[in-house]
Amino acid sequence: MKQNKISLAKKTLQYLEKKKLKDINLINLLSNSKVSDMNNKIDLILNINDFFDFQLKKNLVNIEKSSQRDMLFEIMMARYDILNEYRTSVKNIIKHFMSKPQEVLKLIPNSVESKILIATYANINLNGIQGVIKIKIIFALYYITLFTWFNDENESLEKTMSVLDKYLNNIEKVIKFS
Repeated sequence: MKQNKISLAKKTLQYLEKKKLKDINLINLLSNSKVSDMNNKIDLILNINDFFDFQLKKNLVNIEKSSQRDMLFEIMMARYDILNEYRTSVKNIIKHFMSKPQEVLKLIPNSVESKILIATYANINLNGIQGVIKIKIIFALYYITLFTWFNDENESLEKTMSVLDKYLNNIEKVIKFS
């Protein structure tokens, strides 16, 4: 990820600590920015998601190689830890999309790519029909757990970890991650 996009993502997250997404002035935010492909607020959110993916990749060095299920757990928790660094901003983004769910549709392709990255980092085989099913499961698991994260005010994210672990145990009874 290029430095100018990283800087813009951080700047946007900083703005979102104090303002709602709908109140951000795109022209003011983009002033002095060397990013030319930001045409609307959805582009800003997609850039933030790419920034989170970039951060996750950097954090992978801290994740121990183990079973796919355990790696998936660790990688998803690492992602939630990144979100936690920008908690107020991320919660403002989520609240925006909860009030305008039709806008979420514009984020789905980018979000699916993020879940493919998560699965790839966990060494989960994504070939064939089973791969499609696994991505759908990881996608659903991520967003179900995200709502627990949203309400988990504990810095250690105990509730989030517990819910993620419980769902992974239930999923593992139905489908093998390998």
